[in-house]
Amino acid sequence: MKPILILIANRFFLTNYAISCILRDLDGMRVAGVSEDKLIDEIRRQNPDMIIVETDMIKQDSIRLLKEIKRKFPRLKIISLVDSSDMFRLKNLLDLGLDGYLSKSVTKEELQRAALRVYNNEKYFSQEISGKIFDYKFKNSVNKNLSKREQEILQYIAEGMNNKEIGGLLNISEFTVLTHRRNIMRKLNVKNTPQLIIESIKRGLISIGDN
Repeated sequence: MKPILILIANRFFLTNYAISCILRDLDGMRVAGVSEDKLIDEIRRQNPDMIIVETDMIKQDSIRLLKEIKRKFPRLKIISLVDSSDMFRLKNLLDLGLDGYLSKSVTKEELQRAALRVYNNEKYFSQEISGKIFDYKFKNSVNKNLSKREQEILQYIAEGMNNKEIGGLLNISEFTVLTHRRNIMRKLNVKNTPQLIIESIKRGLISIGDN
C-alpha cells in the first residue's frame, strides 16, 4: 500500500514536530513539517495526499494562501487547525470548503481520527468547531428573523424600559411597541420578559452593561 503523505505547515518547529509524531503512530502515514512560506513549492515537489495548516499561526494571509492552494491543487485534502473563538476567521475558512476543521485544543485521538476520515473522503469537524458553527448559524438565523425595529425594541427592553418609554423614544404608540414585543417573544419562543432577556443574552442578541 502506498504511504499516505501529509505535510504540516506553521511557523513553529515544535508544533510541526508534535503533530508529525502523533500521525506517524498510524500505519501507512508519512509526515513532513514545512514552513508556510515554502508550502506551495513543497506541495508541488512532494505531491502530498493532505496538508494540515494551523491558520492563525502562519505569517501570511491564511485565507489567501489556502484559496491559492485550492485553486492550484484542487484534489489536495486540507485540514485547518483554528482558534475556535475567532468566529470571523472561522467563518472565512468555512467559506473555503476545506475538508477538515479542528480546534487547536484537539486531542491526539481526534487528530488521528480526523486525518483518517479526511483521507477517506469524509468531511470532519471537531466537536468544539461544530458547536461554534451551530451557535453562529442559529444566532444569525434569529437575527435575520427579527426586523431592525424589533432588534431596536429588544435592546431597549433589555435596558429596563417599559412600552410607553420605548414608544416615546421611537415616536411610535405604546400599542405598537406591545405588538412588536409580542412578535419578538413569539419568534424567540418565550412567555415573559425575564425569559426574553435570558434567551436574548444566550443568543447574543443584546448587549448588557456596555455603558
